[in-house]
Amino acid sequence: MTRYKARFLSLLAALLLMLTSFGPAAHSSYAQGASRTFPETGKTVSGSFLQYWTAHGGLAQQGYPISDSMPEVSDTNGKTYVVQYFERAVFEAHPENVAPNDVLLSLLGVFRYKQKYPNGAPGPLPNAEANSHLFVETGKHAGGLFLTYWQTHGALAQQGFPISEEFTEVSDLNGKPYKVQYFERAVFELHPENPAPYNVLLSQLGRFRYNAKYPGGPKPGNTPAPPQNTPVPPSDACSGIPGSQNTTITPMCGPQGTDFAFEGRGFQPGEDVGIYVTEPSQAVFGAPFQETADSAGTVSGIGLQSDRTFDPGIWAVTMEGTTTHNKAIGYFKITGPGPGATPNPGDTSCGNVPASQNMQILPSNCAQVGTQFIFNGRGFQPGESIGVYVTAPDQSVFGAPFQTTANSSGGTNLVTFSTQPNFPLGVWAITMEGTTSHSKAIGYFKLIP
Repeated sequence: MTRYKARFLSLLAALLLMLTSFGPAAHSSYAQGASRTFPETGKTVSGSFLQYWTAHGGLAQQGYPISDSMPEVSDTNGKTYVVQYFERAVFEAHPENVAPNDVLLSLLGVFRYKQKYPNGAPGPLPNAEANSHLFVETGKHAGGLFLTYWQTHGALAQQGFPISEEFTEVSDLNGKPYKVQYFERAVFELHPENPAPYNVLLSQLGRFRYNAKYPGGPKPGNTPAPPQNTPVPPSDACSGIPGSQNTTITPMCGPQGTDFAFEGRGFQPGEDVGIYVTEPSQAVFGAPFQETADSAGTVSGIGLQSDRTFDPGIWAVTMEGTTTHNKAIGYFKITGPGPGATPNPGDTSCGNVPASQNMQILPSNCAQVGTQFIFNGRGFQPGESIGVYVTAPDQSVFGAPFQTTANSSGGTNLVTFSTQPNFPLGVWAITMEGTTSHSKAIGYFKLIP
């Protein structure tokens, strides 16, 4: 068997985002436990769906829920799953899989593309930029800002493979033309009028699909636009922090371990306010709660407790009114390591590692950081290409920049994963997914000190 080596040399450290509140409103938000009701649409998200929503971009990536959870026959394989519609995605429950693969996304990009362009999209142009990559699984290219977005926002697991080249499409939401590209689970829109990372936005495929399948159902509301965050390269001193908008942050900078407090202004009294944070890499994380503006239109008592896993650089916190869509945006800086930083968990045991599915792991499923793991997946169609992605202990997903191939027995070439001393401790997962069969092999392994 040939050996396919892949080193994930630049894997981002897991982010432990702990948004807390010092006021009574946040305590009631957390008291909801494993459920959260979104007043913008009146829908409740619970259990594994809420966990997935929170860990995979929240409002910015998935949008608001626009349906209750319900059984639905899959248009992909004819099987019945419990699903829930969001503005930009449809979540499918797969209790037969171990987390995080117990929630999967429907192939909304495929459905939408076939519906709109049964004879192919008009005027497709393969991306020819220097970083352009040909995906042999579909014969389509991705490059430039679209490829960068794909690589930094879940890759294969979240977006799927490209199924079209780039072309111009008139938006069904506002009637304006945008350069777009269709992927299996998403449609990317280019917005050069926005600063990075908001110059690439996702079409509201969940909304389109829901309206098409359930025309008698309730109509979803509008999704707030992302914040206009202009990042500034970090430096060692408390300098280079952009001016905040309707926001006071105390302190404005500090080392890892600093507790930052936020106050936002300019909202409608009594309206609910969503909160999300943008880290220096431009990854966006939604808070699992909302706050309510007081009689002066102010939200206060929100804090972020940083620790050693928080990357140094410029961060942003965005508060957005769910009724007015007014924004308060604040910038702050983490300057580097600090004595108050919380250490990584010291779990030295090899317990609590879920059983792998169709996956062999060598040398074992538990080893010290710095170990090189070797994986061999099974259960694929002979000859099909297989995508690979890794899930960190905080459920962040990182796609590998390659595909491997199933042999005549449906097994994969060997894939190696070289861990580094700064990798987060805990249980990791590696997932291999066939591009034709969509069969999965999932391996779980644990890093200990």
